[in-house]
Amino acid sequence: MMIVFDLETTGLPLADGADINLQPRITEFGAIKLDHQLKEISMLELLINPGIPLDPKVTKITGLTDDMLKDKKPFVARLEEITNFFLGERVLVAHNLPFDRIVLQFELERLDKMTMFPWPPEQICTVEVGETIWNKKRKLVDLYKEITGNEHKGAHRSIADVRALIEIVKWYRKNGHI
Repeated sequence: MMIVFDLETTGLPLADGADINLQPRITEFGAIKLDHQLKEISMLELLINPGIPLDPKVTKITGLTDDMLKDKKPFVARLEEITNFFLGERVLVAHNLPFDRIVLQFELERLDKMTMFPWPPEQICTVEVGETIWNKKRKLVDLYKEITGNEHKGAHRSIADVRALIEIVKWYRKNGHI
């Protein structure tokens, strides 16, 4: 029914029209499939070698290092696994979905696989949903704390962010926002 996913990357997207090879690359992919009751069905968690050195700012934010990624497979070697995980799913959810979607699109574009990827037809950005509730954009850690009363441990690591996001999705659904 639903995939909740998050990416960690080598940086932020450059302006439209910038050289695709200068656009950010995926360093970590995390996704969890949920059934209609929002129970976990399966999980995909991957560290990915971006093929370029990480900016020290990225390492500071994520905790990921060049050394952690140097022996990992590149995106091209993970594409089939990621594609199979997405295949047949109806709903895609991410916090700040436009960011995660565009970085995944950059990876697909570099491989000339944009039209081959099975994007779920319904896509939900929890930042956008939250903006309709609170009239401002909210960070994942702030939303998680407000909704659960707990600190979000492991922020900026994909699967930890996905697990936090699932709690937000459950709250949004319970309260009729999605």
